[in-house]
Amino acid sequence: MEKGRTVVWCTLVFLAGDFFGGWLTLPPTVFLAAAFMMAVLALFSRRTVACALALVLLGAASVQLGRMPPRKGPGALKMRCEAVRDGISSFMDGMLPEGDELAVMKALTIGDKSALDRGLKGRYSRSGAMHLLALSGLHIGIIYKLLSWLLFFLGGSLRLRRLRSLIIVAALWTFAFITGLSPSIARASLMISVYELSAALHTRRDGLISLAISALLITLCDPEAPRQVGFQLSFCACLAIFTIYPRLSAMMNTRSRLLSYVWRCVCLAIACQIGTGPLSWHYFHTFPRYFMITNLLTVPLVAVIMYCSALTLAVTAFVGTGSRLTAVLQLLLRLLNDVVNFISDI
Repeated sequence: MEKGRTVVWCTLVFLAGDFFGGWLTLPPTVFLAAAFMMAVLALFSRRTVACALALVLLGAASVQLGRMPPRKGPGALKMRCEAVRDGISSFMDGMLPEGDELAVMKALTIGDKSALDRGLKGRYSRSGAMHLLALSGLHIGIIYKLLSWLLFFLGGSLRLRRLRSLIIVAALWTFAFITGLSPSIARASLMISVYELSAALHTRRDGLISLAISALLITLCDPEAPRQVGFQLSFCACLAIFTIYPRLSAMMNTRSRLLSYVWRCVCLAIACQIGTGPLSWHYFHTFPRYFMITNLLTVPLVAVIMYCSALTLAVTAFVGTGSRLTAVLQLLLRLLNDVVNFISDI
């Protein structure tokens, strides 16, 4: 437990140095030299303040080092991922008629928001459901839950558990590639990968430590990440889920499965809003008043839509027909849009 707290603490300090270091224009050698001096001082004096300053300076140095080479265009892997996503998007055009249902389906499954018009975006934004149209940790969590349920039988020996973890990690990164490797999906996939692989390596699963390690790895690969709104929202939402949600959820114990499910959904929505509410107000000057109702009604529906979309795509691709599944999928998408429209008009 103590080691876990140390990892989280060091990550937060490093991220703070990276975030505030972006405002300074000193050469990276200055930050590195100062960090080395503080590290030596911390080694001999064993003072926490010196260690914290060393991590802050290292975070600031990482930003300046990341800004040294000229920025390049998208790499070959990124372009290949986008080509795959465009191919799937074209395939979906033949499944549903053009309209709001098709636009929402593309946004929910492959992150293609090109067909969303301004009116539809406005309704989702007013209802507090805009996060559903942006692929994020929620969608990765839905897929992760499905994979964990489908692979429950691989939970016996250590070797089978490792195989289960590898299958889940591979499937999540395949989905990330299909969706174009968006930063939010990559962050969520990396965090779950760390979470799963830690269990496969005889270490205790800990969501907070997995979040810290994934945030640290993302920052090392992209020092500008802590200044991105998406990173801040994702990090704060996950931080609230791992710290606030368990305390809220423990406030009520019931034997009713339905009531327990509703209470967990309420606690999850409250925790996420506590974590992301101040940032949303700061950046967008908005706060959805009916976020509780929206999440209770739409999140389970989105999960069903994603599962049904995957099944419909598979059946249509391999069998060549899926009219009944397509009709069900279109009905679910229309229901989702109707719920969002109703809440946005309140």
